[in-house]
Amino acid sequence: MTDIHTTGEYITAWCTKCKLELGHTIVAMVENVPKRVKCNTCKGEHNYRTAPASSNRIKSIHAKRKTRARETKYHEYMMRLSDDRLSNAKKYMTKGSFEKDDVVEHPNFGTGIVVSVIHMNKIEVFFKDGPKLLAQNL
Repeated sequence: MTDIHTTGEYITAWCTKCKLELGHTIVAMVENVPKRVKCNTCKGEHNYRTAPASSNRIKSIHAKRKTRARETKYHEYMMRLSDDRLSNAKKYMTKGSFEKDDVVEHPNFGTGIVVSVIHMNKIEVFFKDGPKLLAQNL
C-alpha cells in the first residue's frame, strides 16, 4: 500500500456530513497529502479527516465562546454602574437582604450585580464568571 496520493484518486475518509468513514475523491492536495475531499455518498466537500473531530476540542471551543459571552454581558452590567455604586457595594452575607440591581461584593466570586430576586431567600447574582444563585435572609 502506497502513501502517495493524487488529485482525483479515491480514498477512505471521515465524512463530516454523513458522520461515517466512507469513500471520498481527493479534490485538493498540499505537499502530496490530501487536503480537501468530496464524499462519494453525499457529495459534500470538506477537509480531509481520517477520524471525527475530538469532542474535547469541540467542547473547548463552545466553552470559550460561552466564557466570552458571559464576560461581555458582565462588562455590560458593570459599565451601567457608576463608580459611586461600585465603591458602595454591599458585602455579601447569607443573613443580608438584597434587591434587584444591588451591587454585591462576594468573598469568592468578586463584584456582582443582583439580576433578580427569585424568592425572599434566594437571589441571582451575575458575576464575571457567570450567574450564581445565592441565599439571602437566612
